[in-house]
Amino acid sequence: MRLHAGPSIKKARLPALFERRGAWVRTTESRWRTLFSDADVVSEGGLREELAGRVWYGSTSLILGLPPETPMEERAFLVALAGKDVHIHVRALRCATREAQSRAPGMLGRTMCELKFREDPKGVRIDVDVQAPLIERRKLTRAGP
Repeated sequence: MRLHAGPSIKKARLPALFERRGAWVRTTESRWRTLFSDADVVSEGGLREELAGRVWYGSTSLILGLPPETPMEERAFLVALAGKDVHIHVRALRCATREAQSRAPGMLGRTMCELKFREDPKGVRIDVDVQAPLIERRKLTRAGP
């Protein structure tokens, strides 16, 4: 007699990174969230003085580690899938914006980003180039008498 219902520990396993239903494919949110939380993240950047003010230019590289037994064909498919999934784009953009904001000497304005997806020996690599103006107070000058 079983005391509890549901799968045993033996049957519990991680969900797949994606699900197929006929011609449709969708990512599994919980697995990609875990990949992003465990990602290897490297950022750099700096300020440039421009006519409109100071602008932050930076880049962030994320490597989402895949299990070593993942076949090469599936890696290529996952890179293509990540490049088309809006949720993955948003996660990468948020991560890059947080990284840029943590390195910039002030608050960043509207951020413009460019994403590139490619294979990496460890998994999926996402490179995000960031450009954002610094929000600075303008110096007020008083008109003399």
